Amino acid sequence: MGGVRRQGLAVRRSLTGLVGLGLLSATLVAGPTAAADEGLAEASRSRFVLDTEDDVVEATVTVTLRNVTPNQHTADGTYFYYYDAYGIPVPAGAKDLRAYSGGASLPVRVEATDDPSTRIATASFSQLHYGQSRTIEWTYDIPGAPIRSEDYTRVGPGYATFAAQGVGDPGQVTVEVVLPAKMSFDATADVFTSSRDRDTITYTATENTDEGGIWAAVSARDADQADEKKVEVGDVTLTLQSFPGDREWLRFVTKQVTTGLPVLEETVGQPWPGGLETIREDVSPTVHGYAWFDHKADEIVIAEDLDEVVLFHELTHAWLNPDRFTGRWLYEGLTEVVAHRVADATGGSGTPRKTPDRDAPGALPLTTWRAFGRETSPEVEQYAYAASYAAVNKLVGDLDDETFAALVSAAYAGESAYEVPGSTRVNRGRTDWRRFLDLVQVRAGVDGAPKVYRTWVVDRDGRAELAARADARDAYTALDAADGEWQPPLGLRIAMSDWDFDKATTIVGGPLDAAPAGAATVQRAAEAAGLPVPVPVREAYEGAAGDEEYAELTTLLPRATEAIGAVGEASDAAAADEDLVSQLGARLLAVEQVTDDARSELTDGDLDEAVALADTATERAGWALWLGLGVVVLALLLVAGAILGVVGIRRRRRRARVAEPAAEQVDEASDLPVV
Repeated sequence: MGGVRRQGLAVRRSLTGLVGLGLLSATLVAGPTAAADEGLAEASRSRFVLDTEDDVVEATVTVTLRNVTPNQHTADGTYFYYYDAYGIPVPAGAKDLRAYSGGASLPVRVEATDDPSTRIATASFSQLHYGQSRTIEWTYDIPGAPIRSEDYTRVGPGYATFAAQGVGDPGQVTVEVVLPAKMSFDATADVFTSSRDRDTITYTATENTDEGGIWAAVSARDADQADEKKVEVGDVTLTLQSFPGDREWLRFVTKQVTTGLPVLEETVGQPWPGGLETIREDVSPTVHGYAWFDHKADEIVIAEDLDEVVLFHELTHAWLNPDRFTGRWLYEGLTEVVAHRVADATGGSGTPRKTPDRDAPGALPLTTWRAFGRETSPEVEQYAYAASYAAVNKLVGDLDDETFAALVSAAYAGESAYEVPGSTRVNRGRTDWRRFLDLVQVRAGVDGAPKVYRTWVVDRDGRAELAARADARDAYTALDAADGEWQPPLGLRIAMSDWDFDKATTIVGGPLDAAPAGAATVQRAAEAAGLPVPVPVREAYEGAAGDEEYAELTTLLPRATEAIGAVGEASDAAAADEDLVSQLGARLLAVEQVTDDARSELTDGDLDEAVALADTATERAGWALWLGLGVVVLALLLVAGAILGVVGIRRRRRRARVAEPAAEQVDEASDLPVV
C-alpha cells in the first residue's frame, strides 16, 4: 500500500486525443480517451513487443476505418461527408514512425500535446467517402526516456514502462503487450488476460476502458536485473535494489534510511517492527501512481523519484497498516503526516498535499473510501489521499513531539483511550476511526477533533454517532471526576470503548448509583488516615462489569471507609506519644502487633477482620496505662518485698552473732575439772 504520488494518475488523464468530424475537406484525429465519432466506424489492433536485446518496444498499430456518414440531399444541394486524415497518440520519443495503407506509405505529421510524454501522429490519405473503408498500419519503436526525465516512458535493462493504447468502437479494439516470461507485468487498467508461448507471455485486452477505446500505462520488470547494496541501521539490515547503473538512487535511499529510520522510531514511539527486507526501485509506481509496501514479499517498491516523503511514507507502513488499523483514510493519512514530520526532522524537503475542496470531484466521506479496485476512480483516489492527509493533519499536526509519539504508539498498540496509557490488558483492539477519535480527544486533548470528523471523515450516520457520543462523554466525564483518582468501572469503560452509548448512559444513570461518590470517600478516608487504599477494594470498583458487581459496591465502599477509619484510629492509638508506663502496657498487650495485623488485613481487603483487629488494638491501647501501672505497682511491691526480706535476714544474722560468745563460754567451762 502507499500514497498516490502526484504524477501517475494525473498523467493518465492528460494523455487524451482529439476528435473532430470532417465536413468536405476536414481532418479526423482520434485518441484513447476521446468519444468515438458516430460518423466513423473504427476497429484497431495494437501490439507492443519488448525487445530486451536492443531495449526498445516495437509497436504496431493497425486501424480499420469505415465512413458511415450518409450523404445529405437538401434543397440547397447535396452534401458529401468524407475523411482525409486520422491520428493516433504515440510516445513523445517514438522513433522510425511510419504509416502504410494498401501497401503504400502515407505522409505523417507529428504534433505536440499538453502532455510531455505524448505526441499525435496524423496520417493523410485520399478522401474516404460514405460506405468506403481504409486500413492504416503505424509502426514505430519506443526507446524510452532517461531516468527522472519529464517524459515518463522508460525502457532499459530489465525494465520498461509505456502507454499501451488502442482506439475504436466497443468490442472492436484489441491491445497486446508481449513480454519475456520472466518479467512481471503491471497495468493501470485491470482488463488484461495472459497467455504463454514458450519464453514470452502475451497480455491481451479487448474491453474498452473508456468511450474512445483502451488506454493503460503498463510496466514490466525483471527483478534479477538490478544493482544491489546492503544498508545496516542498528540491528536492521536492508537490501536496496536499483535499476542497473542508477547509483544516484542508491546513494539517496542509503542516506535517507540511515538518518531517517531512528527518527521514525522516535516519531512513532515504537521500535522497528521488522517485516522489511528489500527496498526496490521500479517503474510500476509510475504506472499505478503510488508506491507500496508489500508485506507478503517483505519489500517496499518505489519509483525512481528521489522523494524523501514517499520513502518515509512506505517505511512508516511497517507500523501503520491494515493489520493494526481499520480504515484506509486513517492509516494513509496518519502515515503521510508521520512521513512529513520525519522529512522535516531530517532536513529533507517535501510539499504537503493541498487541502481539497470538500465538494471537489471524487469527494466522499473518508470512512467510505475503500481499498484499490476498479470501482475506485482517479478522481476519488486523488481527493481521498489529499483529504485523508488534511483531516489527520488537522487532528494531530500541532501536537508536540512527545504527545504525538505517545498518541501514535497507543494507536499502533490498539489501546483504548478509557484505559491508563500503556495498558492493553483490557479493551485492546484494532484502531478504527472511533477509537482514534477517542485517543486524539482524551489522550492528546484535541477538543476540536469531532468537528474535523464531521467535516471530513463521517457520513450522516457517523454524525449521528458523534452527537450520541458527545452526550455520553459528558456523563462519563462527570462520573470520572466524581470517583477521584480511580478509573470508572470496567463495564462503563467497555461501553465507551465500543461506542455503545445507550448502555453507557444506562450504567451511569442506574446501577452505579452512589458508587462514584463512595469511591471518592474511600480515597479521602485513606488519605486522612495516612493509609493506602485497599487494593481489592479499588479493583472491585474499577473491575465492576455487571449489575451484581455494581450493586455490591453500595455495601463494599462504605464498609471500606469504615475499615480504613477503624485501622486509622488504631494506628493513631498505637503511635501515640505516651508515658513510659503506657508504653509498657501497650507492649505487653501487643497493641502494635495487632495494629500491624489490622493494616495487613485491610491491605488484603479482608475488611471485617481488619475492623475486628483494629477494634481490639484500640481497646488494648485504652488499657495500656492501667496495665502499665499494675505492672509498675507489682514491680514496686516485689522490690519492696525483696528489700524487706534482705533486711530481715540481715537482722537474724546479727542476733545470731550476738548469742554465739555465751555459748562458747559454756563450752569452755565444761572443759574445767570437776571438784
